[in-house]
Amino acid sequence: MKHSIPGYPQTAALAAIIAVLAAYSSPVKAADAAATPAQWQEHKGSIDYFGLTSHYSCTGIESQVKQVLKTLGARKDMVVDASGCTSLDRPSSHSLTVSVHMYSLAPADKSDTASPVMASWAPVEIKPKHPYFVDDGDCELIDQMKGFIAKNFSAQNLDYRAACTPHEVTMDSFNVHGEFLKTSTP
Repeated sequence: MKHSIPGYPQTAALAAIIAVLAAYSSPVKAADAAATPAQWQEHKGSIDYFGLTSHYSCTGIESQVKQVLKTLGARKDMVVDASGCTSLDRPSSHSLTVSVHMYSLAPADKSDTASPVMASWAPVEIKPKHPYFVDDGDCELIDQMKGFIAKNFSAQNLDYRAACTPHEVTMDSFNVHGEFLKTSTP
């Protein structure tokens, strides 16, 4: 005759719960170890936009550039000004210049005495419909932002593809993905 130990099923269940909790606590420690000391760096520059397919108003291109830069990790206090517009609210000529004054994170220099910001390498992808504000018609803008992004952001494993066809909106014509240095707080 088999005897059961009173409370044994509950003990086994408790042990299983403890094992699951222990397994979930390990990734948190790993994430803390992946934190990178970083510093905000100031950047000033411009993006020369020449579009044959998509035309933006000054406010439209300013908004689009700001959203892309925020997605990549730029601080929210950036200043983006477009020039070359005939009107602020109507699509403009084929050619615009977008001036940008912003801050982005870079790994902290060990000799820097300022308090570092804790950041991590976060995966980012920009393609049509992802994030929601980017569309197939933004190919020329994304293509022409490449130099600005490469120069002013810390990125790892950056893959930047844009195959725009003038006067034609082509599905899935661009994709930017990589890991960008970002703060954990929004």
